[in-house]
Parts: sequence; structure tokens; C-alpha cells
Amino acid sequence: MNKDDDVNHASAASNRALSRRNFLKVSVTGAAIASAGGLSACMSRPMAAGKTTKALALYQGKPNRGERCAGCTHFEKPNGCEIVVGAISPNGWCRFHEPLPA
Repeated sequence: MNKDDDVNHASAASNRALSRRNFLKVSVTGAAIASAGGLSACMSRPMAAGKTTKALALYQGKPNRGERCAGCTHFEKPNGCEIVVGAISPNGWCRFHEPLPA
């Protein structure tokens, strides 16, 4: 084995290390982007203007731990909501519930 073979071998190892580093950078960036998308889905308020479906709001026609639509800042009398599409029950509940100020 001569000196040139050692240089070529070291160069190939260096390329593998750079390739691994680039792979990790891309992987971490992709995971960060995916996490940001997941977090936006978990926000307590919808990000886009308009209304969401009852299914996406996890709406139910009964209170949840004492929280109910009639006690929410988004409730519109007699049976509407700023966020959820369609008629809702004043005794219902969804994941966007925000209590009225005391």
C-alpha cells in the first residue's frame, strides 16, 4: 500500500462523514418541520379564518367537567359558535372551550 492509497482512503472516509452529517441535518430539519405542523394542529384556536366541523372540534352535546358552551367566550346565543359550524347545544362542549371572564 502506498502513500496515495492512504490519501484516497482518508478522502473516502471524509466523504462518508460529510454524507452522514448532511443526512442528520436533513433528518433534524424534517423532524422540526413535522413537529411544527403537529403543534399547529394542537393549538386551542383554529389558525385559519372560518369555522371548523364538529368532528374536528371534538364537539359533544353534553358538558365536560362542568364546562359547557353557554359558559364559553365563543358561544353565540341562542345556539351558535364563532368556531364550530352548525347549531350547537348551550350544554355542549368542544376542545376550543374558553371560559367567560369572571
